Amino acid sequence: MIFEFAVSPSLCTDYRDLQLFLQSFGNGEGRLLSDIPRKRWMRLARQQIKASDNGQVMKKRLVVAVEKLSRKALHRRNYAPAVGEKSWLDHAVAAHVDRPFKAILTDCYNGNEECIISCDKDFIDDKRWTVPLDSEVERNEAEMIQAIRPMLDCAREVILIDRNFAPDKYRWRRFLIKLVEFLSGRTFSPSIGRVDFHLGDYVSPNHLQVLCSNHIAGDLSDGIKVNFFIWPRDELHDRYILTDVGGVRFGIGLDIWDGSGPEKVEISRIAEETRLRWWALCKNKTIAFSIP
Repeated sequence: MIFEFAVSPSLCTDYRDLQLFLQSFGNGEGRLLSDIPRKRWMRLARQQIKASDNGQVMKKRLVVAVEKLSRKALHRRNYAPAVGEKSWLDHAVAAHVDRPFKAILTDCYNGNEECIISCDKDFIDDKRWTVPLDSEVERNEAEMIQAIRPMLDCAREVILIDRNFAPDKYRWRRFLIKLVEFLSGRTFSPSIGRVDFHLGDYVSPNHLQVLCSNHIAGDLSDGIKVNFFIWPRDELHDRYILTDVGGVRFGIGLDIWDGSGPEKVEISRIAEETRLRWWALCKNKTIAFSIP
């Protein structure tokens, strides 16, 4: 639903390509543009534009467009392997080995790497370019996390929203514990020191803190604390996982199947406006308590 792509800076010399990228990339569109090589993608794009055979007026338009694309969608990895002064494609393939892209988009590629798409008139129909809006998965922690793993692999902040969260119930605490375990064990991804959970006030904050301490704290992975924020229950309805790179809605909730209810959950990407609205609301709440 939200994926990272590597795009060759050489493709920024064609205004039609850039317009397509501006329409196709961004948190709400489900595509992040990787800053590969680290902190150098924009400089390489400008160099390609400067060296192109476009006229000066078009070069200025291309620079403006690529800067807009950067502000909208450029994702800066915290780590990428050093491969010396090799080509951009070599850098992208090396980074793909550590943390896979959805695809690597370049021009005129005739090799055998499965992850690489040649940017021609038919590439938008390639399944590696396609980003699904939603998916339906089994309600178990492994499949639920795997469905959003490309988003989680890029995330530096994670916010969970489920008004029904009950730490004394296995189906809710199992998903939270396994999600924290996944985040703490990521390799070549940003480090995360906290997860924020927003839930409804079905019990008092003091009692909820006791339940979390008794049923969850001892099973959380080291290095990540969970902050809990309590809302009037009627103010929360939709169940979300929000990150700094995008957000998704979990149709039935952030709990696994326990033998009753639907066996599958629909997960869908939310609009960027929705993510930003809920992000701001969550950031304005005061922490009720933290564990461990």
